[in-house]
Amino acid sequence: MQQTISFIKRYPYACLLAVQLLSVIFYGFMSDTALSRLIFSCFALAVPLLALLVVARSPAVTWVAILLVAPSILLTLTAGFAGYDQLLLWAHGLESILYFYSAVALIMYMYSDDVVTIDELFAAGATFTLLVWGFALAYSVCQQLYPQSLSALMETDARRTWMELLFMSFSIQSGTGMGDVMPISKEARVIGIFQMFSAVMFLAIVVSRLVALAVKPK
Repeated sequence: MQQTISFIKRYPYACLLAVQLLSVIFYGFMSDTALSRLIFSCFALAVPLLALLVVARSPAVTWVAILLVAPSILLTLTAGFAGYDQLLLWAHGLESILYFYSAVALIMYMYSDDVVTIDELFAAGATFTLLVWGFALAYSVCQQLYPQSLSALMETDARRTWMELLFMSFSIQSGTGMGDVMPISKEARVIGIFQMFSAVMFLAIVVSRLVALAVKPK
């Protein structure tokens, strides 16, 4: 147990990236059982806590992340156990802001020196997934405020599941355009526009810098 905690403290960026990617695999095979819901809840709690640890290791202000992560976890747990689904609106909104703030914190960390390390490569990957998660939660908030704002092959009646939102967010952030889920309301399209902009800026600010430092003569 102590070795695990020590590893998480030493490589928080790699752990955050691994947990998010493992959660994607689990979401794809999740069934409607008590065990699946328990594992889903563990992932839902682990990601924001690791995001808080990431901020603490960066030049960003830690107390801002604490103010975001504490109520988001509390609201998520309350909504899950008490059945107050309306609290998810606030929980997802706060968690989305937390992930965007964590992504900014990681960029600040990568710009704090001129040396490319393995840890910074994991940080670049974690920045990408944090943006994906942040926008997926923003779409979740949007469809709660504005029903039928997201469609799947022109199906606008049903609320999009978390896996559908995550798939759409990955599609937009990566620029592949493979998603069958798309924003159709003006509010959802505004979020999509900002995500496309963030995807371009991620390449321009993060990836280009890492490549330039990696090929720089020593």
